[in-house]
Amino acid sequence: MISKRLPPDERHYSEPEIIPPGQGDGNEIDSTFWRDGATNEPGTRRVYVTRVGPWGLLLSMLLGGVISIALLVFLFGFLLILVPVAGLLLAAALIGSFLRGPPRWPR
Repeated sequence: MISKRLPPDERHYSEPEIIPPGQGDGNEIDSTFWRDGATNEPGTRRVYVTRVGPWGLLLSMLLGGVISIALLVFLFGFLLILVPVAGLLLAAALIGSFLRGPPRWPR
C-alpha cells in the first residue's frame, strides 16, 4: 500500500465503482427475498432521505403532542372507570363479610 500524504488543501474522495448495466458484480444473491414484488426482478431499492425543515419539525412535535394527550386522556378515563369498579368490589367484599357473621374458630 502506498502511503502518500495529501496537501492540507486537498481532500480525498472515494470513487464509486461503475458497473455496466446487465453485468452483475458477483455479489448478487439469487433469492426471492430480494426480488421486487410487482415485477419479480432482483434489484435494489431506493431510500430517499431528506432534511427535516422547520415545518416538518413543527408537525412532528404537534403529532407527538396529540399522541401524548390522547394517551393521557385514555389513562385518565381508565382510572375514572377503575376507581368506582374497585370501590364496588370493596363494598361487595365488606357486605359479604358482614352477612357471613363472625368467624368460627375450630375447637
